Amino acid sequence: MNPSSYDHRQRLSVAASFVLLLASLAGIARAVEFDEQVKAPTMKDAGALRAQAQAFSARFGELQDAGVQQLITSPALASQRFDLIWQIQQAIDVHRPLGDMSSFGLVSRGDDSYSIDFNSFPQWERVDRKLGELLPAYDWDPLVQMLMNRGFTADETAKLKAYLTSRDAAAEAYRKRLPIALSFSKAVRKYDKIQRPVPDAVVLSYIYQRERAASEATREWAVGLLDAIGPHGARILLSTLSEGTSTSVWAPSDQRAGIADTLAAVRQPDFEQQAIAQAPGAKP
Repeated sequence: MNPSSYDHRQRLSVAASFVLLLASLAGIARAVEFDEQVKAPTMKDAGALRAQAQAFSARFGELQDAGVQQLITSPALASQRFDLIWQIQQAIDVHRPLGDMSSFGLVSRGDDSYSIDFNSFPQWERVDRKLGELLPAYDWDPLVQMLMNRGFTADETAKLKAYLTSRDAAAEAYRKRLPIALSFSKAVRKYDKIQRPVPDAVVLSYIYQRERAASEATREWAVGLLDAIGPHGARILLSTLSEGTSTSVWAPSDQRAGIADTLAAVRQPDFEQQAIAQAPGAKP
């Protein structure tokens, strides 16, 4: 793959896109299992959301060239971005109007969906996830040549290879999700035993907590990678991956179907075995 061909157009589903918020670093960060008391956040009103987006974009702009890397290395800044995207996507899913968000990069497509140009508004892009998805997919020799043409050293190349060989971003994300998935399975069985429906809010809370854990694992993986290759290598790598067009479309997903699919998956007889199998090295 070539970074110039990277096109991040994807529709964020209720089950796959709630990757984006820390309700609080002091709370959920320590909760390795599903916590039914944690509520998935929602947009209070469009005006407040736009004010948050303005404040976040201004903070990102103050960081200038360090902004993208700060979104990886700073849990607080990343959580602010996660909060915003979560609320935006949730509002899109339930068709709540956002108002004019074009000054922050979200351009209405006229069908309840929004397009984002990450080249012009890089504050919204999950660069940590981009690193985790793209780097393992590259052919190694062309990747090395591309980086060395931009100033990567032989030592940085060796450290990058060693890191990618020893740590797998997807596996680390699955391991972080596992205890949340297993404990939610127990919660569902509790509801089923007393013949009560699992509330939608509980399912959304599970999706939120599970995908937030995976998101944080990916961010931590990316922090480790940047630390491994050092500041000089990190600048070259991030600059190289920023080349070319990178866009996304945030569109409504069928929240009801997403909730039903999630419960159906958790109620499968072999759900726990499948979850464990997807998280190699994890301790259930």
